[in-house]
Amino acid sequence: MSTSALSALLTVLKARILQGPKTRAQKSGLLVFLSFLLLIARYPNRAIGTRARPDLSDITWKGLPLLGNTITILRNRRTFLQSIVQGFEDNGGDIMSTTMLGLGRIIAINDPILLEHILKTNFENYEKGYILNSTMSQVLGNGIFNSDGAIWKMHRKTASHVFSTKIYRAMIDGPFTSHSLQLCSVLDRAAQEGKPVDLQALFLRLTLDAFAKLSFGLEIDSMGKDGKDPFGSSFDFAVVETDERFMNPFWRLTDKITGMGEKMRRAVKIIDSYAYDAIKKRHQETSEEAEARQGAGKREDLLDLFMKWRDDDGRKLSDVELRDVFINFIIAGRDTTAQALTWMYYEVMRNPAVEQNIWQEVERIGNKPTYEMLTKEMSYTNAVFHETLRLYPPVPRNLKTAVADDVLPNGTLVKAGDRIMFSTYAIGRNRSVWGPQAADFLPERWFEGNSIETEKGLLINSFHPEGHIWPKVRKESQFKFSSFNAGPRICLGQTFATLEALTVINMVSSRFQFKLVPGQAEPEIVPSLTLPMKYPLMVHVVRKE
Repeated sequence: MSTSALSALLTVLKARILQGPKTRAQKSGLLVFLSFLLLIARYPNRAIGTRARPDLSDITWKGLPLLGNTITILRNRRTFLQSIVQGFEDNGGDIMSTTMLGLGRIIAINDPILLEHILKTNFENYEKGYILNSTMSQVLGNGIFNSDGAIWKMHRKTASHVFSTKIYRAMIDGPFTSHSLQLCSVLDRAAQEGKPVDLQALFLRLTLDAFAKLSFGLEIDSMGKDGKDPFGSSFDFAVVETDERFMNPFWRLTDKITGMGEKMRRAVKIIDSYAYDAIKKRHQETSEEAEARQGAGKREDLLDLFMKWRDDDGRKLSDVELRDVFINFIIAGRDTTAQALTWMYYEVMRNPAVEQNIWQEVERIGNKPTYEMLTKEMSYTNAVFHETLRLYPPVPRNLKTAVADDVLPNGTLVKAGDRIMFSTYAIGRNRSVWGPQAADFLPERWFEGNSIETEKGLLINSFHPEGHIWPKVRKESQFKFSSFNAGPRICLGQTFATLEALTVINMVSSRFQFKLVPGQAEPEIVPSLTLPMKYPLMVHVVRKE
C-alpha cells in the first residue's frame, strides 16, 4: 500500500473512532495512536520534518520511520570518520544522503569536483548556518570559524594582514626557533633520565605557548609548567564537548541529565579568563609599552589589528567580539599544527625508511633553519608533512547549509535547507582520487613524475634521488588536497603552520630519535572539531650521536 493510500485509510479510521460511545480518555488515546501511525505513514524511512526525496533514492541510506539514520549515526559517533569512509566504499560512489533529527537531510560528498562547486563556484549559497552556529557558539562565539557573511569577511580581511613573508622570516629567526629549543631542552632531559614522554602533550604545549605569545602577547608557558595550566585542559575539554553536541541532537537535554553542561560552563569560564586578561592588558598598555612589545619592526599581532578595526560608522569591536577572535585563532594556531606533528611522528616511527630520509635531509642542510632553507631545501620533510595532512587533516569534516536550491555538477538536486557534509579525512582515503595506495603513508607521492598509470589508477614508485636531493613538492588542487580548506575560506595560516612544523622537525629530528613505548594501545581518533589522538603517544627519547 502506498503512503498516500495508507494516509487516506487512517483518516477514515480517525473519523470512525470519534463516533460511538467512548470515554474522552479512550478517544484521546486512539487519536494519539492514529496520529502516530499517520506520522509513520508520512515519514516511513526518514527523520521527521524532512522532505521525501525519491530523486535521491539511489544514494540514500535506508532509515527508520521518524528517526531516519539518527540511531545509526549516534551509534557510530565515536568512529564517525571511519564510518564515513566505509559508507562511501559500501555505496560505491562519491555521494550519499542521510536524514537525522535536528540536522534534517544531509548530502555527503567525497569528490573534489563537487567540493569545488560548494566551496568556490557557488560559495555564497553554502553557509555555516544556524545548526552549526548554535552548537558551537558557547565556545567559538561569532569568530572566523563559526560566522558567515559580513562578520566572517571582517575577520578574514583583518587577520590577513598578519601573514606575510616578512613575518614568516621573523618567526623562523625568533619565536619558532626559541620555542623549538625549549622543547629540545625537555626532550634532552627525558633522554638523560630515561623517562618516556607524551609527544602529543609536548607538541600541544609548544604550539599553545608560541601562538598565544605571537598573536596575543600572552605568556602561558605550559612547556615550563609541564602542561599543568588550566587553559590547555579546559580548552581540550570544550573542543571535544562542542563536537559531541554537533553529533547529538538531544545535547541540551543530555547536558542537563549528565551534568556536562555545568562542566562546559566551568571550562569556558577558564578559557574566557585568559582571553579577557589578554584583552584587558592590551587596553591598559601605554604607547611606550606597545612600541617595546612590537619591536623595531613595529610588528602588530592579531590582537593589535582587531583592536584597531573600525566599521564604516566608526564602531570598534567589543571585548566579547575580541574574545571570539582569541578563541578561534587559538584553536587554529594550537591544535592543528600540534596534532599534525603528533600523527606525523607516529607514522615516521612506523616507517624507518621515511625516518632515515628525514635524518639525511636535516643533516645535509643543518639545524639552524632559515626561510630559504625550509622553503627550498626541505623537500622530503615537506612531503612527509603534506602526506600526514592528507591522511590526518586538522579539521576532518565540515558542514554547510544550502541557502537556496542548487544543482551539483553531477546533476544532484540540493534543496534550500539541505546540509552538505564533506570530510577531508574521507577524501584523503578515496582511491578514485588518490589511487589504489590512497590508504598508505607514502611521502613520495608528492614528487612530480613519481607515479605510473595502471588500470586501477596511479601507483607510487619507490624513489631514491642521487645525493639525497629531492625534487620540489608539487602543488595539488586545493579541492583534492583540502586539508587547509579551499576556496574563499582557505586557511590563512597554512604557510605559517607549515613553516612552524618544519622548524620543529628540523630542530628535533637533527638531535633526537623517538621510539614507541612497547605495549601501548594503537592510536585512536577522539571525536572532536580537530583530530587529536585519544591516548598519549608515549615515546622513548634517544639522543642522536
